[in-house]
Amino acid sequence: MKIVLALALALSSSVIGAVVGRSRRPAGHIKMSWAIVVAVVAAALAEGSTVLWVGAPAGPLQPITGGLLIGLTAGFFSGGRPPGKSEKK
Repeated sequence: MKIVLALALALSSSVIGAVVGRSRRPAGHIKMSWAIVVAVVAAALAEGSTVLWVGAPAGPLQPITGGLLIGLTAGFFSGGRPPGKSEKK
């Protein structure tokens, strides 16, 4: 049961991280749905391999932190910088 809970925490927090990361850089050519898919798959692979390698985590902080970091990275790098003052002219 701990393994299922760890995976659920990692996957849900990766979605939240992807949305927050994409909100920081909204202009981009990659759709938000693809950023969420990439974040969820990466979090599932990372947490699943961690669980297989060392076992279930002792507390909920590890999967939540890992999912948030993976989601933030996927969301942040899927977006582009908004146009600056020099680009608007």
